[in-house]
Amino acid sequence: MSPLIAVFDVDGTLLHGDSLRMAARRSLPPLGLARAGLALLPWLVAWLLGRVSTGRFKEKTLEFFQICDTVNRAEGAGEGDWLLPALVRDLRSEALRRLRWHQERGDRVLLCSASPRMLLQPLADWLGVELLATELEKPERLWRPRLAGPNCKGPEKVRRLRAHLGPLEGWTIEAYGDSRGDRELLLAAERPHYRDFQTEPQPYPAS
Repeated sequence: MSPLIAVFDVDGTLLHGDSLRMAARRSLPPLGLARAGLALLPWLVAWLLGRVSTGRFKEKTLEFFQICDTVNRAEGAGEGDWLLPALVRDLRSEALRRLRWHQERGDRVLLCSASPRMLLQPLADWLGVELLATELEKPERLWRPRLAGPNCKGPEKVRRLRAHLGPLEGWTIEAYGDSRGDRELLLAAERPHYRDFQTEPQPYPAS
């Protein structure tokens, strides 16, 4: 039997909420949050209308809410895990139980997320798992609000998984996801779990 790898989406699957929004809320004081939200509003409308890509909208979110600046300051102060307590509190208990179950079985466990690595690496380290995520530019060891490759969403999740593991035919994949951005990952898995953490697979809905 092929070795099993368990792949968990993060936002909305492993977490109740969204890690990028959590970071945004903690990066600025209330007045700054209001100003950033107003600045982002035209980009939100353009994204909803399909006029800008999800990756570009993510860059503007990082920029207006000054999330990279917040992480750079935290890492410079030796507090690179500044967001970790909030992420741990937001973990779905049923998702965490399932992840630990896979680890107890000796399965290889991996997180695959569209959120930036700089936000999720401390969580992956805390869980003791591997991480595939959206990569940002980091010239001179300082994060910038610019994607350093494709947004890790949709077909890109499968491409990144293949680049990380090699041919997927050599693995039995058990995947967990909750949204359209996880569709291709769930379709590629022999054991998909769409919004579900039970033993029996739950495929991505055909509709």
